[in-house]
Amino acid sequence: METIVLKIIICSGILLGCYHLFLAKEKTFVFNRFFLIFALVFSYVVPFMTIKTQQKAPAEKILFEDENILQTVSYTPITVSEQSFDYTSLILPVYLLISGILLCKLLFSIYKIKSLKGSKIIYRNRVIKVLENNMPPFSFMNTIYISKDYFKDGKIENSIFLHEEIHVKQKHTADVLFTEILKILLWFNPFVYFYKRAMVTNHEFIADEQVIYKNKNIKTYQELILKEILKQQDLNLIHQFNFNNTKKRFIMMTSKNSKFAKAKKYLTIPSFIALAVIFADKAYAKENPENLIQEKNSIISEITSNDPYTNFNKILEKYAHLLNKKEYAKFERTISTSDREKLYEFYSELTTEQKKETFIFFINPGKFEKNIPSSENLQEYMNSSKYGLWIDGKKTNNQDLKNYSSNDFSHQFVSKRYPNAISKKNPQPYQVNLMTNEYFSKYLQEKTKIIMGFKAKKGNKDTITPNTQITAKLQEIKNTNDDNTVKDLAVAPPTAPAENLVQAEFPGGNHELRKQFGNAFNSSVFGKNEKGNMKADIYISIDENGKTTDIKAEGNTPTLNNEAVRTMKEVVNNKTWKPATENGKPVPTAFKLPVSFNIQ
Repeated sequence: METIVLKIIICSGILLGCYHLFLAKEKTFVFNRFFLIFALVFSYVVPFMTIKTQQKAPAEKILFEDENILQTVSYTPITVSEQSFDYTSLILPVYLLISGILLCKLLFSIYKIKSLKGSKIIYRNRVIKVLENNMPPFSFMNTIYISKDYFKDGKIENSIFLHEEIHVKQKHTADVLFTEILKILLWFNPFVYFYKRAMVTNHEFIADEQVIYKNKNIKTYQELILKEILKQQDLNLIHQFNFNNTKKRFIMMTSKNSKFAKAKKYLTIPSFIALAVIFADKAYAKENPENLIQEKNSIISEITSNDPYTNFNKILEKYAHLLNKKEYAKFERTISTSDREKLYEFYSELTTEQKKETFIFFINPGKFEKNIPSSENLQEYMNSSKYGLWIDGKKTNNQDLKNYSSNDFSHQFVSKRYPNAISKKNPQPYQVNLMTNEYFSKYLQEKTKIIMGFKAKKGNKDTITPNTQITAKLQEIKNTNDDNTVKDLAVAPPTAPAENLVQAEFPGGNHELRKQFGNAFNSSVFGKNEKGNMKADIYISIDENGKTTDIKAEGNTPTLNNEAVRTMKEVVNNKTWKPATENGKPVPTAFKLPVSFNIQ
């Protein structure tokens, strides 16, 4: 819709520019009148026109980014999230409000003219309304309005009558009403207001030309206009005799057409042709259906051919120079947020045997419980040779704990460092992360957390009081839009993370869901102007019985959002998922599936 409106505005502006460039100063008044009317009609129609061509449509490259077709990025119990206000919902009410105001203004202007007091008579086969009030002559629709002061001895000044009769005879009021209706429908097109001004000016030129042609006395006619120039009438929609654009009228009365006047009329024709080619839709020759099916299958094959285990290892290969040396701490600092999330996606699609072969594992900690440190714990953490201290994610001097009490904290994390993570700057064998009450409250309001950990060597145990059997240093990945928002926190995972939480599974696995989504996705819904990189997040809610309860999509392209929701509804229709389980019990889940592809 936005594209259509933009085409209308641009097209009407270009044609108005052509009018002022070629026609406004020429005495081709009748042609000018129909040019202005046709230009407006053409501008409002051309975006809906279709030009048929035998050429084949240009190849539309659709580049699906496989890693973003489906990502089971997060798991969370379904809760009602706070909705931000959608300002786009105000567009229609505001449009209708302003259009309603303009409509009321138009109706009031008509009522104001019709309610003028006076008596109607027939004068020289024209309807004349003789007004009681003293006001300058004007015309509206098929009626000439004239003050009783101008109607003397049963006659009206001939030049005045001829001028207004031309307006009535040629139905100039219809042109004005036409522009007023367009203003109501598309009031945000600024050029409509200039079209009305140009039309009314041209109407006066037409009337003046006819009066001078019959009376042959320009000077007398100009003197008559000057007598009326100070009498203004506050009425819209009318053609009044003392029209205030007097200077232009006087110049046009005495000017002559240029020798290129006729040529200029024909020069406007190519502008319509060019604008039709530019702004009308193209209907290309249809491609062979078999070729289209073959091309689509080729694209789908590209989407679905990658193996999750292969993709998982490809990402790790980028950091082989660190992983081969078992520099896990440096790996944690180096790996990008996008690579972390991709690893999690592919990890969720690995088989049980493949997961056993990897040295990385992922879990969702589920509900984040309070873990308040005791006074003895705080006293222990002051030992700077044993513990590295972080408070609210910031490195802190251990002795600063003297300024805190146990009640100031809501959570504690303790982890044992790998030898590779120990340095001169941080030589302590253990790391403590404390959260103050305020920080913990904000932390709980953030999005679902995903934890990545490294499998520790068998036999390594830890005996620190706050946490038992710390098997690895983990890193929490916060799902935010800022890739740089990553907090390095040490968390003790459950003893058997794989048994604590099991994600919901689509029949046939996530790979099958990816494949069916690619098969059902219809790229032809995108308009010719909808190109480039497009992204959307699809949210699928699954209850504890494995039934899909809701599907939504959020992105910057409405067409993609609608098609993504339609496609996913088609894919999951009548399908029963294997529900997610937490501690062996079925729980509702919410999947976030980022969709990203390019149309070139």
